[in-house]
Amino acid sequence: MSRQSNAAVAGYLLLVFLAGAVIGGFADHLYVARTSHPHLTPEQFRHKLVTDLEKRLSLQPAQVDQLNRIFDATGERFKAIHEKIEPDIAALRKDHDDRVRAILNDQQRAEYDKWRAERDKEHAARR
Repeated sequence: MSRQSNAAVAGYLLLVFLAGAVIGGFADHLYVARTSHPHLTPEQFRHKLVTDLEKRLSLQPAQVDQLNRIFDATGERFKAIHEKIEPDIAALRKDHDDRVRAILNDQQRAEYDKWRAERDKEHAARR
């Protein structure tokens, strides 16, 4: 092989190696991001958030109490807003399902209903 051919082969090998390293690094990042942060309940998330802020901001105990009262009040407001819009959301979901079911044949409709029931069960389990 000529010196020019050897350089081209070495260049291609280097390019393949670098591409593999970049793709591997990206894949590792995605894997770690998905597996290192387990799903927290709302209570666990709030406790972690308050604890993190307490440490990072060097909050005094009275400030932590105030912070918790702020979170409580905000949570109540979110709950009230959610309860207010829930009927609209339920109506939108029903309209969506009705429209989807309308384009399906009987066999597809039965499978769609089974799929919806599975999704609803998974959603309820996450709550």
